[in-house]
Amino acid sequence: MAPRLDFLTKKSNAPSIPCSQGLHKIIKSSPKKEEKNAACKCLKDAASQIPNLDKDRANNLSKTCKTHDDSPSNDLDCEK
Repeated sequence: MAPRLDFLTKKSNAPSIPCSQGLHKIIKSSPKKEEKNAACKCLKDAASQIPNLDKDRANNLSKTCKTHDDSPSNDLDCEK
């Protein structure tokens, strides 16, 4: 999550290049639904520890990073 922190906390206007690469790697390395759910829960837990997190930016990160490979739903419901 580190390359995305400045964007997610509104310290920058756009995510860095590693944003899309890192998110894409997470999604591709979790091919099964159970693995995607586990990765989603891990990211959601980590996000809950970030002060000043912009939830709208977090919820739309896959769209912003142009990574639409079955990423978690916009409400971060890891079971969807």
